[in-house]
Amino acid sequence: MLVAVTEVESGGPGAGKGRPTPKRRDAQKRRRGPVPANKKEAAAARRTRLREERMLQRQALLSGDERHLPARDAGPAKRLARDVVDSRFTLGQVFFGLILVVLAATIVIPRNYKTTLAAVNALSFLTVIVVFLDSLRVGRRAKAMVTAAYDAKSAFGVTAYAAIRAMQPRRLRRPPPKVKRGEDVRKG
Repeated sequence: MLVAVTEVESGGPGAGKGRPTPKRRDAQKRRRGPVPANKKEAAAARRTRLREERMLQRQALLSGDERHLPARDAGPAKRLARDVVDSRFTLGQVFFGLILVVLAATIVIPRNYKTTLAAVNALSFLTVIVVFLDSLRVGRRAKAMVTAAYDAKSAFGVTAYAAIRAMQPRRLRRPPPKVKRGEDVRKG
């Protein structure tokens, strides 16, 4: 016991750090960094930093850079979900074209052809339902693949994310598709 005390006092093995432990408030102040000179400068610096972050995220969405994607699109689970959606044809890709055709038909068809207008409207409503169900099916498939590849916690929110992506035309998807249609998609 006497040996251990002399080793600690001499700075040998088991010696302390040689200074008292700082108070919690002092340690937190030191971690926060320097306090700005005035609030205007701090707000301007914060706006500049946020603007640069948003610019990086926008560039990442356009180019597909994984490092700077927004939290909504970041991570390997969302990447796999995007690849699942992009590897297949979905009805959502042609949905907006069909809606334009329906809109043109309602304008071109004379008002006295009420049964034809009713049929066009029913067809458009049926198209919306079919596109929604197809997108939901693709979203569930993406969730199943993410759950199998990673875990259930990573798959949280993937169904809605993939379904929304499936409703978008392929050329307008952000981040852009990395896989071709019909390509086999697996983890990795």
